[in-house]
Amino acid sequence: MSIFQKATIALARSPVAGRAMRTMAARSTLARRFVGGADVDEAVRTAARLREAHGIRASLFYLGEYVADRGAIEHNVNQAIGACGALAAAGLDVHVSVDPTAIGYMHSDALGEDNARRIGMAARGSAGKGGDWMVLDMEDSGIRDRTCALHRNLLVAGIPAGLTLQARRRRTPEDLAWAIRQRTSLRLVKGAFPERALDHAGRARIDQAYLDAASIMLSREARESGFYPVFGTHDDRLAGAIMELARDRGWPASGFEFEMLYGVRPDWQLALRALGYNVRVYLPFGADWWPYAIRRVGENPRNAWLLARSLTADGHYFG
Repeated sequence: MSIFQKATIALARSPVAGRAMRTMAARSTLARRFVGGADVDEAVRTAARLREAHGIRASLFYLGEYVADRGAIEHNVNQAIGACGALAAAGLDVHVSVDPTAIGYMHSDALGEDNARRIGMAARGSAGKGGDWMVLDMEDSGIRDRTCALHRNLLVAGIPAGLTLQARRRRTPEDLAWAIRQRTSLRLVKGAFPERALDHAGRARIDQAYLDAASIMLSREARESGFYPVFGTHDDRLAGAIMELARDRGWPASGFEFEMLYGVRPDWQLALRALGYNVRVYLPFGADWWPYAIRRVGENPRNAWLLARSLTADGHYFG
């Protein structure tokens, strides 16, 4: 992890910096660039605008740190359930992303799974059109096995649950071997902030691991089982290779999608839509936006200028 990344993590965790930045939320470029709204209604309006203007879909995510307090956990769960209902009421596909540690796994696995079931049932009950998903985010390695186990339990219960896997993790092909045989959705990301003992190292090796995983996700077995691949990447080189692989394997453009962070490379998102591919943005909402936004800066130093601009300027997604 670089010095720059360590510095941004420290900023993300700083209560002083967080309080200072939240007071500027109404005029902060950083917040406007990476966060879709202060509450669920604003987030759904953002999602509707993206869908109507550009054909881009959204996965709503309520912002929050790791929480163990029962009251905070219940608040996070209610926000996710509310997002399901609001998306359905707006005529959008019901798609929410959830951190297991935000909905109970810092308290107990039993509470976390019960809450995940509540959210998943809300997604299924709100949509009913086949495009409804609750997708589990992948957090640190300490909760990886528990997240994968939760995903399996939800599928057994008939709940429309997806999972996020990190290509840089050496064990991802093992997890994929099971997942592609299920009627589920899987979001593949490179993975941020590496752990040396568990991960591939170096950009070239990680890129190859991503393409190796993509090949598994675009296999004939995956297509025949009803598996739905989601490629979470802003890398146009990888996207180009995936598009070529999909064509060679007989996958239609409607059979998978690319997912990117809200506010990151909107030009590339529009280009993919123009080519006929499904595009979704990971769209966070809520007041506690500072830790999330500053981590986006840490993942890509080219975004650092936004941190300076955020004190004085306005910014809007897609202009």
